[in-house]
Amino acid sequence: MVLIHEKITALLEQRRLKKRDLARALGVSPQTATDICKGRSAITLPHLRNLVSFFEVRAEFWLDDERLVPEETDKLSARGTIAALGRTGLLQVQDPEKLLRRVRTFIQQNRAHFLASFPDLTPQERRVLGFTEIEAGSIGQIASANG
Repeated sequence: MVLIHEKITALLEQRRLKKRDLARALGVSPQTATDICKGRSAITLPHLRNLVSFFEVRAEFWLDDERLVPEETDKLSARGTIAALGRTGLLQVQDPEKLLRRVRTFIQQNRAHFLASFPDLTPQERRVLGFTEIEAGSIGQIASANG
């Protein structure tokens, strides 16, 4: 189980910030910031709000006891991405995974035409759409590198 004070310490180190920066952000004394980082002082709701703002990470991350550092979707900047998805209507679809499976099936059935129409797909887009095949020549390159 990952505790909030462990997350704070990890993010301070990762971003090369000092406890005095945390103290200013939380509106507490440097000693209280140190106590928070060591788990000796409780995190209050105003502290949580200030942590969200200071680290630009959603509140849900702080409450998740399984992850030490935030993922891209935890960042407040990711809200723009979520808002964009909302504008497409995808967030209102009852079963988005089922819809994606159907789209992938259709794309696979029309693979040649689809790839010819969209040759600039990024590797990430290709993975999402189900194009995870090994690039031509990769196996030979790996074999020759090991041989």
